[in-house]
Amino acid sequence: MTAALRVEGLHAGYGSSVVLRDVSFSVETGEVACLMGRNGAGKTTLLKALMSVLSKTGKVFLRGEDVTDVRTSRLNHLGMFWVPQEEAVFPGFTVGEHLRLAFGEAGYRAGLEKVASLFPVLGERVDQEAQTLSGGERKMLGIGMAYALAPKVVLMDEPTEGVAPVTVEKLLPAIRTLTETLAVLLVEQNVDTAVALGSHGYVLEHGDIVESGMVAEMHAQGILERRLSL
Repeated sequence: MTAALRVEGLHAGYGSSVVLRDVSFSVETGEVACLMGRNGAGKTTLLKALMSVLSKTGKVFLRGEDVTDVRTSRLNHLGMFWVPQEEAVFPGFTVGEHLRLAFGEAGYRAGLEKVASLFPVLGERVDQEAQTLSGGERKMLGIGMAYALAPKVVLMDEPTEGVAPVTVEKLLPAIRTLTETLAVLLVEQNVDTAVALGSHGYVLEHGDIVESGMVAEMHAQGILERRLSL
């Protein structure tokens, strides 16, 4: 079976500063793979490299297709989307206007229905300025928009960071729902969230993958707590 996302020997960084060294992993359709590590381990750098925001060497495959040198907009067209930790919105634009920008007028109604099925609260706030949503609701908007665009792979950068517990309770089942049809690479340093969502897990330290395996097993063995503790 071809992996939804396969990364081989990835190196990336900023100018002459190398952050990632020979990183390899894969994510299957139907799973949440967790990329874990302390602050500064290189997790967000990896997502930027995968989305061609940063230059890189190595290989990246999307359902078997080599997309190593494909630009960001083309990656979106092929079905790979990134939901960053700080979800940006356009000032003065409502939730509905953001959806119209994403789907176009022709696809707006179907897109709205799909987003609202995942996050009903957004369906109730179509006419509300997106800038006035809570941080967690803005993350819902970003995840929902990516989901409605029928992706193959979604990259999520710490979606529960700084989010109220009541909103986290809505985010987690929604992320599980995503995996019915696609693959999720979840950057996370909260052990509880990783255990709740993840199947396979990879621990990144100083740009290298130092642990990999089933998230539940690594948790049971104390590996995650040891590697992620400050």
